[in-house]
Amino acid sequence: CAQGAWLARAAQGERHALSALLFRKFLLTSTNAPGGEPIRISKILAQRGIASRSEADRMIEKGWVAVNGFVAIPGDRAAPDAEITLSVEAHAQLDDTLTVIMNKPRGFTSAADEFGGAPAMTLLTPHNFFTTTPTAPDRLQPPRLPGSGLRVAGRLSTREMGLVVFTTDTALARRLAAADVQETWCIDFRATPPDDAIEIISSALHNVVQVVSDPDNANALRLTTPSLAKGILSSICDGHDWRTDLTRIQRGEIALGDVPAGRWRVL
Repeated sequence: CAQGAWLARAAQGERHALSALLFRKFLLTSTNAPGGEPIRISKILAQRGIASRSEADRMIEKGWVAVNGFVAIPGDRAAPDAEITLSVEAHAQLDDTLTVIMNKPRGFTSAADEFGGAPAMTLLTPHNFFTTTPTAPDRLQPPRLPGSGLRVAGRLSTREMGLVVFTTDTALARRLAAADVQETWCIDFRATPPDDAIEIISSALHNVVQVVSDPDNANALRLTTPSLAKGILSSICDGHDWRTDLTRIQRGEIALGDVPAGRWRVL
């Protein structure tokens, strides 16, 4: 009888645990979006540009992520529109990132694994640090850069110049790597642009582009387009024997500003 009572209590406990698990799953995966299938929470955080999937997985393992009021555990799934909150520790970790922008000169590669020139990262020295905030003494000194972890977000060919972003922020790197991120370029012909230049460039890029005269330079065109593959613009210009200086001046929400060639600053 005693053994039977123990087995009954154990079975009741298992039923309660199963009910709690099913209720928790219902709260995590309930959705207001039609057809919203539950997906891994780390994927949701990555899609929202909050963290990379690996970063999100680590935060979940530490108990720093809550979904619909429940602390998430590894392997949890949730509705795409779920309410996700991060702990103070998670926010502090995400805020502890470094992003620098550089005006890459011609002849340098944008990443260490490329060939044809010296890596642009070799220009990240205190001597090349650029600041426009002389009223803020703490910004006059270059920050200590990490020995590893800086990744390039948006590569340029050695022929191309301008904005290159180096960052430890994987969410930012992911956003800048998106296929539809907008870029703005200055195409300087060093003389009056050919009459058919706008038509040729627009056609070569399948008209997914806006090409206008540069308001600051009568010899240049201003090009805005979804992210270009490295070297595409230089190939178009070289194919028409145009002697041009190609400078990327903006990628996504990040603009080069007045950073001189070969210099860098903290974003």
